[in-house]
Amino acid sequence: MMNKKLLFLLLGSSVLSAQTINESAAATKVSGKTGINTKVPTRTLTIQNTDTNQGKPVLRLVDTPKYSENINSAMDAALGGNTQSTTKHSDYRHLVVNSVGDVYQGIPMTNNTGVINLVVKQVNEDWIETFDTGIDYNKYTVALLSYTLHTPQTEPGKMPMLTSSNNLPNGKSTINGETYDLSKTAAPVVYLKNHNGKWAIHADYPNLGLKNFTLPTAQNPQRDISGGSKGYGDWEFYLLVGKRDYLPSQRIEFNMNKASTKAGTSDANYSAKLNDLLNKLD
Repeated sequence: MMNKKLLFLLLGSSVLSAQTINESAAATKVSGKTGINTKVPTRTLTIQNTDTNQGKPVLRLVDTPKYSENINSAMDAALGGNTQSTTKHSDYRHLVVNSVGDVYQGIPMTNNTGVINLVVKQVNEDWIETFDTGIDYNKYTVALLSYTLHTPQTEPGKMPMLTSSNNLPNGKSTINGETYDLSKTAAPVVYLKNHNGKWAIHADYPNLGLKNFTLPTAQNPQRDISGGSKGYGDWEFYLLVGKRDYLPSQRIEFNMNKASTKAGTSDANYSAKLNDLLNKLD
């Protein structure tokens, strides 16, 4: 008993393990329980490690069959049990152990994430201000894997093209005596956002529009110099979706203060939020 008290004092009074129990009370409740290396089992089966086995697992299963070996077998037929008929991972569950050694049935054997291939058709030229996916923002984490703007032909005899806005300056730049037209190329702006508690998508080519232009023909070889008619594009997205419980996310902001090179961990707030997320993955 002295050794147990000394160990408890060394570890601290806040320590709780599977062995810090009231043995006197537990000894009166061992009926129907089996203990290995202990005379005071506290669960239906309690396994206590030995001094000579410290640092090693207390349980080893030898020649354990793979989960799929029970498919369509009759191993439980004599006992009146049901046979397993599929190999779906979701039919099986891991065992999970809490901090005091109690074992529970875990979540199904899946990675708890899925990929949605979302195609949003006939948008206003190239512009999606807000597309509500219907996915609960607080329950799920969504990550944007990729996106593509498709420009289908929506008018016979016309070709869809992204064109720059008339509001863009037609400026020029002189470098080393050479004059160049300024580029009107625009990068797409695509991001996810919270819209009324749902995950939503914004997608756009700023200052560009999808227009349809008449193709030259043998009868009319002239190129179309009009402003074109309105086109309607299709956006395609690949979204990774998972429950927030298993796929945590964290919004982190960092101010570069007009510099081009910085380390995020130089900011205490950045480091705190980063570590908060990383600790959830341990």
